[in-house]
Amino acid sequence: MNAILDAAAAVDEKGLAGKAVQTQPDFAGIGDAGTETARPERFQRYYEEAGPDYAAWSPEFNMHFGYFRWSMNPFRREAMLEQMNQEVLARLHLDPGARARVLDMGCGLGASLRSFARQLPRAVLTGITLVPWQLDQGQQLNRRCLEGRAIRLMLGDYEHTDLPTGGFDAAYAIESSCYGAGRNKSAFLREAHRLLRPGGRLVVADGFVGPGKWRGPQRAIYGKLCDCWAIEMLGDVAKFTREMSRLGFRDVVVERAQGRVTPSVLHVPWVTLRFLSTAVVFGGRKMTRARWNNLLAPLLLPLVGYPIGPVAYYIVSATRT
Repeated sequence: MNAILDAAAAVDEKGLAGKAVQTQPDFAGIGDAGTETARPERFQRYYEEAGPDYAAWSPEFNMHFGYFRWSMNPFRREAMLEQMNQEVLARLHLDPGARARVLDMGCGLGASLRSFARQLPRAVLTGITLVPWQLDQGQQLNRRCLEGRAIRLMLGDYEHTDLPTGGFDAAYAIESSCYGAGRNKSAFLREAHRLLRPGGRLVVADGFVGPGKWRGPQRAIYGKLCDCWAIEMLGDVAKFTREMSRLGFRDVVVERAQGRVTPSVLHVPWVTLRFLSTAVVFGGRKMTRARWNNLLAPLLLPLVGYPIGPVAYYIVSATRT
């Protein structure tokens, strides 16, 4: 089974690294129809209500999909989630012995930063989140482990920070750039460019709208998907990479990693069923709209995802000039 999954991943990635991606037609209203603007208060409310439920997905609070490689057991979800952290770290091109300054733009509860701290013992690690609950819980988790001492978490908007210009050697966003404004995520990229020193690295792992056509009800499903996750719209991978180049990023590499994340996506039905039979039936917390939406969104994702739809998972990396 591992060989089959990895072969599919290899086919999915073939020929994409380092090449421009053709954009799909700029459909008016896609990402807007059926959705509300992802205002900060709505985004915060979503994660404050649904955030604790991520423990059912990852005991370490890795709030993202996993990355599958050969020799890995596709039934071990946490190992795949940790591998995604490692894939991002590898693309940051950091010297393990250096005192690197690293920024997580949308850090959640800081799981990726704690993973990085175990391998970058001299690094200065900073995470920014817009959600007070995430900040509080992340700080508590950091206090419980030795590696957490090297991590600073802060509350703020990653599109408009008061962090110093050129103050970081590397920045990354794992499934958080999607909450930025617009299809090209220009404000997010401008701030990343400002914060990185010349030669600094940026890595983004996220769902994007890529090449392909919307079929049948997929536009409406996509709109509901964005609404469920309190997202204004996913980035358009071609517009995103063009904006990177316009702002002064070079060596832009685009990897479609759909085949790599699929084994972890296949865990969603089982996790959902288990969650419904335990937390919903016997849990003490009220099931709010945000919590129901958090269950629904991953089930909608395959209906608009590659290969039947234009939504796919990409890892985009670049160097600041």
